[in-house]
Amino acid sequence: MTADPSLRIIDPEIEDKNEKFSAALMGAVSGQIFGLVAFLMGLVGGAMSDQQTGLMDVGIGMGIFTIFSLVHYGLSRRWLGRAEAKRFQESLAYFGPAILGGLVYFYATFSDTAWPIIGFAGGFVFIFLLGKGVLFLEHVPPRSRKTTYIFSPFERQSLLIVVLVGSILGVGVGMSSQGHRAIGRGPFARTFLSEQILSARHRADLLLFGLPHSYRLVQALKTAQQKGLPVRVLVTPDAAARYHSEILALATAHVPVRILPDHLPSYIRPMALFDRRILLYGSGGWGSLSPDGGSQMHMLANILSQGRIHASQKVFDTLWSQSAPPG
Repeated sequence: MTADPSLRIIDPEIEDKNEKFSAALMGAVSGQIFGLVAFLMGLVGGAMSDQQTGLMDVGIGMGIFTIFSLVHYGLSRRWLGRAEAKRFQESLAYFGPAILGGLVYFYATFSDTAWPIIGFAGGFVFIFLLGKGVLFLEHVPPRSRKTTYIFSPFERQSLLIVVLVGSILGVGVGMSSQGHRAIGRGPFARTFLSEQILSARHRADLLLFGLPHSYRLVQALKTAQQKGLPVRVLVTPDAAARYHSEILALATAHVPVRILPDHLPSYIRPMALFDRRILLYGSGGWGSLSPDGGSQMHMLANILSQGRIHASQKVFDTLWSQSAPPG
């Protein structure tokens, strides 16, 4: 006979109660695991394609994990009784930094920051320390005699599920998202550019070598300006001369427009920047005077592109300060 008292036959009613609570705790852990899967899905998707979409998925994971962590704690207290008062004081070592991590996540996701990548780190700190803090407050549940239950989302089996499922779903989200890919040229590029202007939340900066077939673009810029979105448009002197009526329409709508210097560095290309986390570049269909002045429009919006996006924003800000309003 085994020496482990937790495996001995006990009162059937108590054993049945333990089995039911074990199953309930396993259900709560399953919810926590699902939250971790959503978090990893957002992280992988943000690295592959679109960091803003990834941050939103991370937030969904944080919400799911928090809800089921509270359920997990409530079930544990109902089963095992009240936690020691001393444990609540010591748990602040987990919950304090977890709250700070959550605040960092919300700041990076919803504010006009140049480095939204810190939101992923904040989300990780929040989930990890919140989970550890909740588990710290709980006693270890009695072992089930009938089967083996997983009582923590950080056990080896749980993390294996999270890595496998979260990675697969993250790759799917990354491949289906519109970040970090070729958009097209001509009307496709102009339509996509207009949609990005209208969906921007904090700012929209455009550097154009031309405005061919610009009705949709001009209307989008006017609408964004009317909605109070900070918009800035830089155009070359050739484009300003060739598309004088379009420039005048933008100026009449109080859209800030400036004319670039005559001599630009050779690396300057047409581009559009939104919220300091999306970069569009290329395409003779919206940014250049001649068809051979650009290629397809490309979008960069993932974590790995943040350095280039940040550098492009600095280039735009420098050129804006060196440019003059239309004469």
